[in-house]
Amino acid sequence: MGVNESQINLDEVVGELLSELPTNSDISIELPSGGLAKIRPITFEEEKQMIAVSKKGQDPSYLLIDKCVSDIDKSDILIIDKIYILFKLRELSFGSMYKFRVACPSCKNQSEISIDINEMPVYSVEDADKVAEVELPMCKKLVKVKRASVNDEALVSDSYKMLDNLWRFVEEFGGRTEKAVIQSVISKLPAGDVNKLVSVVMCQGYGLSTEIMFNCGHCQHQSKMELPLDKNFFSAS
Repeated sequence: MGVNESQINLDEVVGELLSELPTNSDISIELPSGGLAKIRPITFEEEKQMIAVSKKGQDPSYLLIDKCVSDIDKSDILIIDKIYILFKLRELSFGSMYKFRVACPSCKNQSEISIDINEMPVYSVEDADKVAEVELPMCKKLVKVKRASVNDEALVSDSYKMLDNLWRFVEEFGGRTEKAVIQSVISKLPAGDVNKLVSVVMCQGYGLSTEIMFNCGHCQHQSKMELPLDKNFFSAS
């Protein structure tokens, strides 16, 4: 006589079948900015949702942060923290080895590269404040600068937008807080001071280091490259 499916405790059976997985629950991670967050593995349903979002031309990373990250104000996640979270989500969901193919900039041949996410260096921000106080190297003025969060990504998506919106991230310049004053003075700053402001906004030099040296196996050409976060990033391949 067959088993009556109505008598099956579905949660209990599924839990037993998946009991050998290395983790089925949240894990706590320390972010480069010094904060803490909990992440959990990406599920089958979320993979389908990512595909649907990508087909619409939208960034699936926001979906993952919404679904798989907890115990943190998600609107307050710094951009450097977001990148770190995405790599840790991939590690938790698919394992620490990240394999991808890349074309050599010299001979154009494709090579396969494997990176262990656990071995990628992480540089933590010295202070955990979302607003940093720094002295500009050229005009010698103290400024208070807001570090870019995921809510600001549209403002800093390329170099032109970053410079055009730089004044929005400066909360105080030499004791003045009026936005009209800040916007005007930034437009007259020397390049050295502008570069300093950009580096603080984007936390340059901090976070997960995604730059690697690529040595082409075909022509032996060496070059620096950024690890790709393309459509294949969240897959086992």
